[in-house]
Amino acid sequence: MAWDSLDAYDAPIVSGRARGAKSARVLKGLSLLYLLLLGISLLFVHGGSYEPAVSFVPLYLIASILVTAAVALLLLPTKQFSEGFCIFSYFLYAVFLAAAAFFTGGVSSELYVLFFPLLFAPALHGAWRISLPVLVAVLVSYALAMLPSVLNAVEGSDGPSLVFFRLAAFALTGVFALAAAGGKGASSEPDDGYALDEDGSMFLGRVTSEIEARRGTPIGVLLVDPGHAIEDMDLLLDRVRTRIGVPFLLGEGSVFGIVLGGANEGAVESAARRALAAANSLGADETRAGAALYPRDARNARDLLSVAGKALESAFEIESPGAIVLAGRNVARIEGTGTYGAAR
Repeated sequence: MAWDSLDAYDAPIVSGRARGAKSARVLKGLSLLYLLLLGISLLFVHGGSYEPAVSFVPLYLIASILVTAAVALLLLPTKQFSEGFCIFSYFLYAVFLAAAAFFTGGVSSELYVLFFPLLFAPALHGAWRISLPVLVAVLVSYALAMLPSVLNAVEGSDGPSLVFFRLAAFALTGVFALAAAGGKGASSEPDDGYALDEDGSMFLGRVTSEIEARRGTPIGVLLVDPGHAIEDMDLLLDRVRTRIGVPFLLGEGSVFGIVLGGANEGAVESAARRALAAANSLGADETRAGAALYPRDARNARDLLSVAGKALESAFEIESPGAIVLAGRNVARIEGTGTYGAAR
């Protein structure tokens, strides 16, 4: 979790608002592609030019399962697509694609090509933790599906060498996807316009750098939770980057942080209001923000982030659709009313 290193932060708040806008787009796009490829594959195996033996009844069963899974993924809400759910979905595709290859001729089946989109897609998540399990799942699933054909192969046939060649091709493709995912994840400011900070270290480092570069100058740290119903997290982060500053998305959650160099209390509060307003414009229903100022609230980066985390926790104790808590105050601003209420 992005904030395990800071004891003051309530980690369940982050995990309870996990989002996967990018993961949802990747898996939904892959599902649409597989719906098209499955239709083409069924027409292909029914053609007169397809020579390997086909067991049509189990093939239809497998195709129906794949179609059902693809349609379900297309209909699921974005917030469902956590990292674990994505890995499970890729596993499901790998297992049933291997079964489809088994029932359409085994080693002779041409449907092995359906694995390549499955190997490339995880790279779009930008996380090797997804790409590596998918690569292992593809290799193991295909190897097990082809094992009976290899064991029963006539001596001198090219079946075993074909299986080995395809496994090598899968492995090389998977390694390429791993390299692409690793390279994308290594960037602190990716093409999306925000920094994905999985363990909080990047955000901590940014705050530390700002403090060292602006000795004695006020620095604001703003933590924002846009709530459950945000329609497009990537769009929100893009608007925040354009209007306020580079946001750091903390782990898989919707909570993000912003460093405001040279900002006083008024500037930090204004930034918080703009961030919450941007979230509300995208359908957010429960928006919260917590902020702290250096050197007023803390003398080092780690303590400053801890104080900001406590302020965000206090914002959740306020019964209002939107609230902002500044660490140096005993009251919190309740968004939408123009008034302040006590932060319990």
